[in-house]
Amino acid sequence: MSRWGEHGPRPEPAATNDALFGAFEVTASVEVECTPMAAWQLVTDIGRIGEFSPECADALWIDGATFPTEGARFEGTNRVVNENHDSEYIWIRPCTVTVAQSPEQFAYAVGDRYDGTPAAVWDFRITANATGCRVTQQFRHLPDGLSGLRLLADAEPTRAETIVGERVTELTDGMHRTLQQMRQVLESNT
Repeated sequence: MSRWGEHGPRPEPAATNDALFGAFEVTASVEVECTPMAAWQLVTDIGRIGEFSPECADALWIDGATFPTEGARFEGTNRVVNENHDSEYIWIRPCTVTVAQSPEQFAYAVGDRYDGTPAAVWDFRITANATGCRVTQQFRHLPDGLSGLRLLADAEPTRAETIVGERVTELTDGMHRTLQQMRQVLESNT
């Protein structure tokens, strides 16, 4: 298991990959027949993330936080199993809420493995429409963020674009699955 704060001093990312990671963004949306407030309440219920995400297994508020407000922190636990199902990788990272604007937007920065410096941002936007709302989920890697993926790309610069491309595919699939499962829950509660 990889837990943030247990990996020594934070190294400098390879500047040659800053543009690649600065452009690394994935977005997915779903139309949901529910109120924007119902969608916002589900999206911000971080204890339920593991129900929907194929990668994030759990999230728990830390530092005394109990609900989504700007500056509140939680730890997210992610888990991936290799394709042969004979090994898994688990990592825990700190997350800080950056936007908690009910019922329209919820965003948080995910910290790196070293000192929790922001590496990426997850952003949910909820827009009312004639039949309910549209929920849009966006992942954006920060140009100098030190995610595990960035470390891999920096170690293999000739494969950096392929590494990011493969992760874009994984994230796109995972985000669509997450949003569809959220839609099922939201529409079953109306």
